[in-house]
Amino acid sequence: MLSEERVKHMTKMAMFEKKEGKKIQPVLKYRKRDYLSLCMLVNIFLATFIYIILCTLVVGLLFSTVLTNLHLVGLVFGIVLSVIVYVVYMYLYMGHIKKQYSRKYDEGTLLAKELRKEYQELLEMYQQEEAQKTPEGWE
Repeated sequence: MLSEERVKHMTKMAMFEKKEGKKIQPVLKYRKRDYLSLCMLVNIFLATFIYIILCTLVVGLLFSTVLTNLHLVGLVFGIVLSVIVYVVYMYLYMGHIKKQYSRKYDEGTLLAKELRKEYQELLEMYQQEEAQKTPEGWE
């Protein structure tokens, strides 16, 4: 027999899982260190790709005017400068990404704890109902 209180609790849990499920998934699948490493690895490739595109656009824009009068020293200086800018860009970007995904993982951890608490309450409801039942032959 279904308890109305238990059905309400299960409905509340299902709605919570549907609403917050995407935030909880990383917590269930990965440890924090693995999750952050994966996110940072993906973002390293993404940031490098974006930086290459921006450098290509800058070189394309400067090609017709500056590169015709460019000497070897200027070329080396430009390459060194672009590498330095890339390293600083990656350092700042990865720091931002690490904070962002760490916060996201921590929020998922809190939501997962809340969901575990709800499951524990549901288990207690089941146990209370089992304790209240009388065996069929004992009436």
